[in-house]
Amino acid sequence: MNFIDDLNLIITDRDLIIKRISQSLVDFIGYQNYEIIGERLDKILDRPVRDLEELKSFVSFLKAKNGNMYKGYFKVEKLFDYHNQHRGYLIQFMDFNEVEITDDFIVFNTQNIKMKKILERASLVAQHDISVLISGETGTGKSKLAKWIHLNSQRSRNKFVSVNCSAIPDTLFESEFFGYEKGAFTGAVHSKPGKVEIADGGTLFLDEVGDLSLTSQAKLLVFVDTKEFERLGANKSKKVDVRIISATNKNLLQEMEKGNFRNDLFYRICAVRIEIPPLRERKEDIPLIVNSILSKKNKRITPRAMEVLMKRDWFGNVRELRAFLDAVSIFCQKDIIDVEDLNNEYVYFNQEQSKLDFSEEFFFSEEKRIIEALKKAKGNKKAAAKMLGMSYVSLWRKIKYYNIEI
Repeated sequence: MNFIDDLNLIITDRDLIIKRISQSLVDFIGYQNYEIIGERLDKILDRPVRDLEELKSFVSFLKAKNGNMYKGYFKVEKLFDYHNQHRGYLIQFMDFNEVEITDDFIVFNTQNIKMKKILERASLVAQHDISVLISGETGTGKSKLAKWIHLNSQRSRNKFVSVNCSAIPDTLFESEFFGYEKGAFTGAVHSKPGKVEIADGGTLFLDEVGDLSLTSQAKLLVFVDTKEFERLGANKSKKVDVRIISATNKNLLQEMEKGNFRNDLFYRICAVRIEIPPLRERKEDIPLIVNSILSKKNKRITPRAMEVLMKRDWFGNVRELRAFLDAVSIFCQKDIIDVEDLNNEYVYFNQEQSKLDFSEEFFFSEEKRIIEALKKAKGNKKAAAKMLGMSYVSLWRKIKYYNIEI
């Protein structure tokens, strides 16, 4: 084995056409050498790379022939000829066996043009250390996209720390976010770092940031501005280096108009905004997602059963679709799922929901969706939460927030 194989190297010309590649790398991704040589670098990466002129390294996923993808760090060196003319690139793939992507990212298995543009935009954003706000309905994959941006960024070697903002009351905000020192309050028998300190060097993901109270928003604003904080009970401030990605299923522009969200905080967490479309707006992706989920369970689905799934609107989006297929797979003892398996008495498949005449106002009003779900579930909050594709606790908090009478 020569040094190229030892170091997992790829040699390209200036146009990123592969001229030589480690045989071990070719074998690992399941290609023959002749299938790689002469192809663009994009063929074996999960995202298009247009130019390496200014890059010394980048993070991407190596794409195998069978569809598996492997996280890697690519170190880039320019190649020059005897006349000092730039001729190409020497690219080293590192951390060869580090992480294999699981079906966590099947939400991005897409043929939809709009979704492809969103992923391309996310790839560009990942390379720049700016704040990102991801919006979309419950179950569309906001947290998955946030993790995907982190893994494709230069911070991927460090931690991705997720904070569920809707689950943190005002009284616990500072201790959860900033941590506390021993003796800071009754029961603080030892020091504990907060979420921002744990995320130092990595990414801090603020899930459901729109659910924070105005009091908590003010405290968060100070940190976002300065990246400095003090643990409860401390007399010295600390500074951290974190990237902030936020997500919400609310329209924050409307929330600002209502006085529920601070303008200054919005513009600091929203340097770039990415909105994920609901599954009903990209139904051509349903077969891709369904087949990806079922293949992990060694099951297949008939065309007529797939047609039934595609006719449904899936208001809980990919989360609801995944949960439904998990249930169907448990009770279907066959290798092939057919229409009758979708109506199993143990499987919740709300066919009436797709027959309702939903107005445009309904789609954009979370309160109305919750009220309608509670009516359909006859006041059963667990059934309504399942219908909406959210947890029971989240539904309970939103019922209190909107002051909905059951």
